[in-house]
Amino acid sequence: MTGAIVLAAGSSRRFGGDKRRAELADGATVLTQTIHTASNLLDSVLVVLRFGDRSYEEELQQQIDLPNVSYFLAPDSAKGMAHSLANAIYHQSDLDAAMIFLADMPFVQEDTIKALLTAYEANKDSQPIVQPTVNGTPGHPVIFDRAYFREIQELEGDRGARPVVDAHQDKLIRVEVEDQGVIRDVDTPGDL
Repeated sequence: MTGAIVLAAGSSRRFGGDKRRAELADGATVLTQTIHTASNLLDSVLVVLRFGDRSYEEELQQQIDLPNVSYFLAPDSAKGMAHSLANAIYHQSDLDAAMIFLADMPFVQEDTIKALLTAYEANKDSQPIVQPTVNGTPGHPVIFDRAYFREIQELEGDRGARPVVDAHQDKLIRVEVEDQGVIRDVDTPGDL
């Protein structure tokens, strides 16, 4: 089974507030939109929050009461994205593959998720990494076969899983899409 990990433990320094709670035009927040996109297509969604986010976790559980969505407070979230991802992968080690979503990318379309899942399923025997691109520009979310889970668990810092992608270019499957959402993140209020 391919599950989703939604990384939502960042500090939102450039945004000037908690961008996860920022409202989009349709009234959803940045984070709830990302969670809904993932949960509509994947059987298991783990949302990774900051270690001190217990009250926010409870708030999200009330807003999104879905059986396939769970929450995890990453104990090392202050050390950077790679630490949060490593903790999440450890807790999702039963998956065949993990699709890594960034919480601040709420504009990814469901058709893109379907295309990535299709590419993974068609090539899963080769233990691929599947990444969307727009005009050759790499984007998110990225699917990692379980063959890379140990490497991801050893990552440190704030670069996420980029070192794993860089180390396995021979296993990388790029899926060209027209969806600008795969490269559009929310860093400032103007990005909404």
